[in-house]
Amino acid sequence: MATEKNSFLLYCDVIHTVEKMKDVDAGALLKHILRYVNDQQPVTDNPIVEIAFEPIRQSLKRDLIKYENIRTRNSENAKKRWDAKECDRIPNVPNHTKNADSDSVSVSDSVIYNIDYQALLEFVNKSFGRSFKVVGDKVQRSYKARLKDGYKKEDIINAIKNCKKNPYHKENNYQYCTPEFFSRAETLDKYADRTIVTESDSILAILNK
Repeated sequence: MATEKNSFLLYCDVIHTVEKMKDVDAGALLKHILRYVNDQQPVTDNPIVEIAFEPIRQSLKRDLIKYENIRTRNSENAKKRWDAKECDRIPNVPNHTKNADSDSVSVSDSVIYNIDYQALLEFVNKSFGRSFKVVGDKVQRSYKARLKDGYKKEDIINAIKNCKKNPYHKENNYQYCTPEFFSRAETLDKYADRTIVTESDSILAILNK
């Protein structure tokens, strides 16, 4: 665990694995997880615990990377605000309010956290044979929150591509593959890191508005 980090995420879908384990093995898995996040470098001779723990370990590592990225970005933002002139710190935006991540809204932030939602919508509809008409304000806020959490726009594209190939979603006629679905952190954690979006990919039109 990172210094000063006293909590971690354990995703709900772990239950599908734990439910198939004997109680004694499930208890051993929980102890193994807690020892791991407390930097005790646990070792187990239980093959069931070892197999069940591996995907959990990978998700914990990804979450820790995101946590460190957010800490670094917040530290850099704070330094920029401290170094900036007072007139540059508060943009001339009506009804400006502070937020937990940056304490201010800047022109650069609006570019970094902006998505061409029409292009995104067309990509989702084309990928899954859907006919969504609009990305609502609540879902847009969710996408911006993911970007501020440290996810990249490429992660959204990769998640869409991987869900299109996923047997589970194919069997269910992609009924869960909605614009809202791809704005969730757990969706990006599960599907975003299995392909690579290249500069030659025409879908990169989604990344910037």
